[in-house]
Amino acid sequence: MRFLKNNRDPWGHLLGELRVSSKGLKRDTTRGLSATQVILKARTIYTPPPELVVSIVERTGPTSATVTWNEPSCRYGYQTWRAAISRLSGVCVISGKVIRRGDLVFKPQGRLVPLNAHAMILQSVVDILAPLLEEDESP
Repeated sequence: MRFLKNNRDPWGHLLGELRVSSKGLKRDTTRGLSATQVILKARTIYTPPPELVVSIVERTGPTSATVTWNEPSCRYGYQTWRAAISRLSGVCVISGKVIRRGDLVFKPQGRLVPLNAHAMILQSVVDILAPLLEEDESP
């Protein structure tokens, strides 16, 4: 553990360190951006694991899509994703492009909060891939 930079709130610092460690996130020490990391206030928001496989199965409507999500710790066969406005910066799990706050995205939905609730797909990526899905289904 690093030395405390803020002596006024050691408990908050400790909780932040535990949150980063428990989610397997890496702290950014270079303050730079890569294709798979987005830094917001010197905090890594999301780093997709290299084993992640995400596929769009079907565009079920203008504001919804069915997605498969496979990674070692989480698997969803046919998960419903809905259109939304991004509240945070992040990374598109299909294209790797940077998502900024306010961008149009698709996010996973469910009665219970899914394990991949942090993930986002840019709406432009879904719009590009949807016609290709329809072509694959035609005889």
